[in-house]
Amino acid sequence: MGMKVLIVSITAGNGHNATAESVADEFERLRVGGADIEVAREDFLEYVGNFFYNFTDKGYTFLTLHFPELFGRTYDLLEHNEPARRVADILLASDYISSRFGSYFRDHMPDVIVSTHYFAASALSKLKGEGRLSMPIIGINTDYCLHPFWEDFKFLDYLVTADPLLTDIIEKRGIERDRILPFGLPVRRKFLTCLDKAEARELLSLDLKKRTVLVMGGSMGYGDIEGIVTEILAMDGDYQVVAICGNNKQLLKSLHKIDDDDLHCLGFVNNVELYMDAADCIVTKPGGLTSTEFLAKNLPAILVNPIPGPEQRNMQFLCNSGCAMHAGKNFTVSEALRLMFDDPYRLPEMRAALKRYSRPDSAARICEFAIRLCEGFGVTV
Repeated sequence: MGMKVLIVSITAGNGHNATAESVADEFERLRVGGADIEVAREDFLEYVGNFFYNFTDKGYTFLTLHFPELFGRTYDLLEHNEPARRVADILLASDYISSRFGSYFRDHMPDVIVSTHYFAASALSKLKGEGRLSMPIIGINTDYCLHPFWEDFKFLDYLVTADPLLTDIIEKRGIERDRILPFGLPVRRKFLTCLDKAEARELLSLDLKKRTVLVMGGSMGYGDIEGIVTEILAMDGDYQVVAICGNNKQLLKSLHKIDDDDLHCLGFVNNVELYMDAADCIVTKPGGLTSTEFLAKNLPAILVNPIPGPEQRNMQFLCNSGCAMHAGKNFTVSEALRLMFDDPYRLPEMRAALKRYSRPDSAARICEFAIRLCEGFGVTV
């Protein structure tokens, strides 16, 4: 009988689903190659009811768009205040939520579970602590820091993290070293190969000779994208800007009003990887998914508009490691671009760092680790 894998994601935020998709695709690649593997994917929020769904999905979007500082202060409180975190943990892993999700396991019993979101991991940890689950559970922390909720899941067997340099920090936060898997964050396979810039630009009908800046604000089109685009277009030099607005229709409408042949603005696209291949650099907020993608593409980045909390910490890791630059009120995007392109050492140094911190084999390592767990072999982190 083959190995059964359950991958649990959550609809709040695109990154968790993309991470789940990356792992599922790798298991599918192994299955096509002859491995006896059956993979199921489930959305945790479908099991816990409409109220929790709306609170999580729409609440996250509302808070980060309209009250980012409040979101950041709440994150800081949970990170540094264990009693506050305990209260939140109790709410996340309430008997009601755990029992609702636990109903899945009446008819399905996988050999291993991979969770890409701490809400689902919280319920899974509680179920395992109650003896209702016995299989290994692997969590994936989808940021370049440790989200505070991951600290308290005592019955989570392993936690995948973004980089080995985070291991000491995470261990100090209470997670034993032998539970930490510093494999890097999984990325979809289409980000693991690169087209030549000229070929990518031809496919996208972009000017082959102009310096190309890709501007993104995540799936929500978060931040002052219009201001950034206007600033770049006003620079001296031969720049063209590709602005991807995600699901932000109002932003797309505003950008369409800018009369400049060097601006290419789009809504949601499903070929971001091709635009990354065409670009000389990316200006983006430092979400965990986008950061992993530009690392995989070896694409120099200027980070802007971080959502307070995890994205601020992502930015600190990526800038301190040399993979990116930060632009804001006192050091603008145009100044960062000048430094990036006018300093002959900056781009080679950034590309070397990007290559050093990219983990293209992450999904493969996670799947291999899960298989060895199910086969009963000793595992090496």
